Amino acid sequence: MIKKSKSISINFERFARRGGWWVVAQFALFALILLALTGNRAAGPVPTFAGWALIGFAAVIGGSGLWMLRSKLTPLPAPVAGAVLLQDGPYAIVRHPIYSGVILGFLGLAVRGANPVAGLLALALIPFFYAKTLHEERLLITLFPEYAAYQRRVRYRVLPWVL
Repeated sequence: MIKKSKSISINFERFARRGGWWVVAQFALFALILLALTGNRAAGPVPTFAGWALIGFAAVIGGSGLWMLRSKLTPLPAPVAGAVLLQDGPYAIVRHPIYSGVILGFLGLAVRGANPVAGLLALALIPFFYAKTLHEERLLITLFPEYAAYQRRVRYRVLPWVL
């Protein structure tokens, strides 16, 4: 019989407590989308342009969100030590602009490649990130008392007029 060491179980518990399973699911979904993208076809000029436009917008909103977080960035829902509440730039439009960038970027790749399977999987990121942000925002409210006011001011979690 193999015994688990105490350090492994403590690390595993910390991983689960910080929302590690959300990250595992997120990267599994990313892998499915990337696998589907291998089936891209030649698209006409309109889907190609629309796809690149979505990718460009995704890079701006997601990239600016990444830039503002820099060293405080974590894929886990639980904020890192010393985290700050960002409320300007893309965070004044949506509360989770990096997730916006991911969704729009994958959707842009699917449109550009005329790939409906990848497009549907990219759209599946919307309810996934909605659920992940529910968990993440519960943690943010406990860390930042002003987060509730920020939620009222910035209505959309991920995509304006959608979510």
